[in-house]
Amino acid sequence: MSDAVEFKPASDQSVLVYFGREVTLDAHRQVRKLLHLLEAEPIPGVRNLHPAYCSLLVDFDAIKTGHRELTAVLHGYVRRATALELPDPREVRVPTCYGGEFGPDLEDVAQLHGMTPAGVMELHSSVTYVVYFLGFVPGFAYLGILPEELV
Repeated sequence: MSDAVEFKPASDQSVLVYFGREVTLDAHRQVRKLLHLLEAEPIPGVRNLHPAYCSLLVDFDAIKTGHRELTAVLHGYVRRATALELPDPREVRVPTCYGGEFGPDLEDVAQLHGMTPAGVMELHSSVTYVVYFLGFVPGFAYLGILPEELV
C-alpha cells in the first residue's frame, strides 16, 4: 500500500495523502484504513481529517509540526494501516421518487440515453451505491460509481 501513496502539501497547514488518482473501491478502502487508524491513534498537532474518494486531507497546527515531520509520521501510519481490518459497512435504504416535481429531468435523462423513463428508474435503483464521503453541504453524500449506461 505505501508504494502507491503520494504525499503533497495542500496548504501551509495541510497535507494530502493520495492513494492513486482514480476513484476505485480499493483506493477508498485504503483511505478508510488510514482514517480509522488516525482516529484511533491521533497524531499530536493534527487538527482535522477530511476523507475523499482516493485521498485524505490532514490539517495540522503549524506551530506543533510541519510538512516534513508530519509526512514522516504518516508514512508509518500508512504502513501500519495496511494490516487493519475494516468494520462491515452499513447499508441504508433511501426511498427515492422519480419524475414530476421530484425529478423534472427524468424525461431528458431517458432521451439522452435512449431509454424509457422506467428503464432509467430501474437501472438507477438496481445498484448499491457506496458513500465515499459527506460533502460541503450538510448531508450531501458523494456516491460511488454510476452504472455506465447512465453516465
